[in-house]
Amino acid sequence: MDIQDKTALIDFTSRWIEQFDNAPQSEELHAIPSPCILKTEQLTVYWQPFLLTPPRSLTIVEQLVGITLHPSSHVFYGTQYAGNMTAKFNNINLVLIQPWNDDDFSNLEQNLIAHLSQQKKLRRTPTVFIASTDESTEIISLNNLTGEVVKEDLITGELTVLGDDLPQFLQQLVANC
Repeated sequence: MDIQDKTALIDFTSRWIEQFDNAPQSEELHAIPSPCILKTEQLTVYWQPFLLTPPRSLTIVEQLVGITLHPSSHVFYGTQYAGNMTAKFNNINLVLIQPWNDDDFSNLEQNLIAHLSQQKKLRRTPTVFIASTDESTEIISLNNLTGEVVKEDLITGELTVLGDDLPQFLQQLVANC
């Protein structure tokens, strides 16, 4: 596991959580079990990231798609369970995707398999999505060949480089809630 990637993710998560008086809260995640949950009040859950020891990996995705994923992908999704985190990169509003629990991790694997299989079918550069944006046809992804963080146009397949690697990208993110 790349320690720089892991440290960058944990650092961003800490910066993001510092915005809250107590802890991040969510009504969407209410009643969905997770080791992240600190407490539940009425229809609101308060949470904190839960470090995974040992870390999870996306090996099943690699096996089913027949591809070796960039190590940053494993670190991004295998380091912690957490709620999704809103952020801003330059003028792009985004939501970093994080698995909430074991079931969510399995759903994530299935979505990655579908995404990578579609890219293979379309003969596009393989990417691993890491965030959604306000634009329904654009996502933020890791270029699986280079490790660069890119804005990906889902219609055209065009990739616009946002960062040389995951740590650089995460360090440039502005946390916002």
